[in-house]
Amino acid sequence: MANGNTQKLKTQVDALQLNIEGLLKLLGSNDPNKRLEFWERLKGITTPAELLMAVNHVTVANSLITQVEANVKSVADAAKQIGGAAKSATH
Repeated sequence: MANGNTQKLKTQVDALQLNIEGLLKLLGSNDPNKRLEFWERLKGITTPAELLMAVNHVTVANSLITQVEANVKSVADAAKQIGGAAKSATH
């Protein structure tokens, strides 16, 4: 199941990268019509449904990062304890 989710996320990220790349090309144009097209596309991408999906993804990512930070802190604390025990044993 995780592989399917990973592939789905990769597909979504790839599509987002292409969309952003296209938008930036429109934004960088000196043609006022292309700049207007940029704004229209940006509004279309940032509909409430898309925004909710993005907020959900960011929330999940933040939750995962928080978990990783907690795990790293636990490992660091354990390493300190092991290091302290090793020093005590040698003295």
